[in-house]
Amino acid sequence: MFALFYPLLNEQIAIANILSDLDRYLYNLDALILKKEGVKKALSFELLSQRKRLKGFNQAWQRVRLGDICEFGNGEAYETLIVENGDFKLISLNSIDIDGNLKNTMKRVNFYDNSLKQDDIVMVLSDVAHGDFLGLCAVIPSNDYVLNQRMGRLRIRNDCINILFLRLYINANQKYFKMQGQGSSQLNLSKKAIEDFEIPLPPLNEQIAIANILSALDHEIASLKNKKRQFDNIKKALNHDLMSAKIRVLKK
Repeated sequence: MFALFYPLLNEQIAIANILSDLDRYLYNLDALILKKEGVKKALSFELLSQRKRLKGFNQAWQRVRLGDICEFGNGEAYETLIVENGDFKLISLNSIDIDGNLKNTMKRVNFYDNSLKQDDIVMVLSDVAHGDFLGLCAVIPSNDYVLNQRMGRLRIRNDCINILFLRLYINANQKYFKMQGQGSSQLNLSKKAIEDFEIPLPPLNEQIAIANILSALDHEIASLKNKKRQFDNIKKALNHDLMSAKIRVLKK
């Protein structure tokens, strides 16, 4: 038989108020995240399509092929070489989140094969049928990463390309890569489809200015999402402690 234990009414009200306040805070955080994501999406479209030009920039943009400005490379099959506490991080299909950022936790290996270096861009080459991750890119922040199979590497050929701008443009145009995916149960990107992707490229100083604005929004959104995760965990723990009487709340 199920037994229900409950506090006096004044403590019930106090507990309900605490958890309701947390719910409202989380709801407002969700709304703010959605608002910031909407601003980022709209601003990305305007800045990356030249519909909106930043003050002080009026030079023409040049349309280029991705294969002309970047060297493309594939990863190798390293699943059998994964170790628990390796010195190097293995970039695989699960290494990039839906926002195009590297995840904090990755599989590890104990060797470095020179497949990746700082400021390379890594791209998802295979995905399940929905293709939501296909073509997503992230930037390699240091020289301790190794590239696994079904992941691609883009390495800029000259100093006239800002890697943050390039990543932002590719991720903002992921629809192209989803359409280029080949296969049924699993979609795959070909080297040709990647290299033929065209980019309207502004002068380097304008690339940097655009990347700084959009990257600042990315960091703000990531910070809000991190705060949301923290408060979700706080609410879960507090809910357990209050409902089990591990923590007592008495209304004064």
